[in-house]
Amino acid sequence: MIMRLLIILCTTLISTFGSAHPNTFDIEQWQTPKGTRVIFYPTRTVPMLDITIAFAAGSAYDGKHFGLSALTTRLLNQGNGRLNANEMAERLADTGAQFSSDTTRTLVTLNLRTLTQPQVLDKSLELFSLILQPNFNKQAFAREQKQQLLAIRQAQESPDEVANETFIQALYASHPYAHATNGDALHVNQLKLHQVRQFYQRYFTAQNAVVVLVGDISRTHAHELANKLTQNLPKGQAAPVIPKAQNLEKAKEQHIEFVSSQTMLRLGQLGIDYHDPDYFPLLVGNHILGGNALNSRLSTEIREKRGLTYGVYSQFIPMPALGPYVIGLSTKTNQTQNARNIMTQTLNMFVTKGPSEKELDAAKRYLIGSFPIGLASNSGLADSLLKIVMYHLPNDYLNTYAKRINQVTTQDIQHAFQRHIDLNRLLFVSVGKS
Repeated sequence: MIMRLLIILCTTLISTFGSAHPNTFDIEQWQTPKGTRVIFYPTRTVPMLDITIAFAAGSAYDGKHFGLSALTTRLLNQGNGRLNANEMAERLADTGAQFSSDTTRTLVTLNLRTLTQPQVLDKSLELFSLILQPNFNKQAFAREQKQQLLAIRQAQESPDEVANETFIQALYASHPYAHATNGDALHVNQLKLHQVRQFYQRYFTAQNAVVVLVGDISRTHAHELANKLTQNLPKGQAAPVIPKAQNLEKAKEQHIEFVSSQTMLRLGQLGIDYHDPDYFPLLVGNHILGGNALNSRLSTEIREKRGLTYGVYSQFIPMPALGPYVIGLSTKTNQTQNARNIMTQTLNMFVTKGPSEKELDAAKRYLIGSFPIGLASNSGLADSLLKIVMYHLPNDYLNTYAKRINQVTTQDIQHAFQRHIDLNRLLFVSVGKS
């Protein structure tokens, strides 16, 4: 109980005093003897450490076995030769450590938050190392396969989820990004235990891994921990590069019939990766257009003036093989065409004329002012550092963020949107009643 109270206290302190992170981030990168890339940033606010181990092993690497990456990830903390799933969960609880995992189209991430008190840290790290050595037993496989199928069914019952996945599938077609991260029922039902083991052996390797360390430890200790966490991983090799996606040749529409009082709308096309020279103009411009949920062009035109939706958003999602750009909203079924027209007109106007200076100034203030909030906790900072090392961004990315935002002009935004948004090749998806 004392340990749990201490965890809560430390978490609160991070939220409260997270602004203690300096304006200059002196991060360090190196490679372990096995070739794992490591990025480290020390914090001294509270005695805690956040560790992320990421593998280029997301659903884009499923091949023809959709859902394989997600199922493999589900099984990592379900037991090994020494401990079963319940025993591992109990030991984590005893240390007060928090473990989580996530699968995206590009990455599998494993996260551990622990106190840095030596006795607690040693036990937490031992458990984290065991998670990386799963035994993939039959009982756990059957159980997690059923859980994944349940998650798929639940997603199919959500018109919002159906709209998102339909948009992605239509946009990427046969590209590895096209299928849902969890796969589909047909493919997941066909997955076999030996396929999980093969996937793990191929992608969960030292040379395909990145370690992020943020917390109250020294540089020397960080080196020791990174080596210890990856010492039992096979050296292996990096995952192959996913080929760049190709934009649609012409405009496309797709409707999915769904019994609902609301119709989900999605409009967009391919966007950018993190290295696009227009990244910052598009980031700022999108905030003006629809990135600010309650104070944007789209929100003003569709929500405030006409009351056609409770919320509308737009976002560029940078991904290595080109992520999507999407505008999304829900509206009453009888207002579908009206909402679509205003959404399209607003986008067209923004691409054609760009933002005003007043809009630009407000966007800059918000983006620069809110940026430190995302870095106020160790975990938030770890997420940003993972992007730096995984996508080979410059070490000064965090230090120069505000400067890069401030340099953006209205002309930069206008020209960037004109280069990236082809108004004649947009994808439109609707999910609801005809």
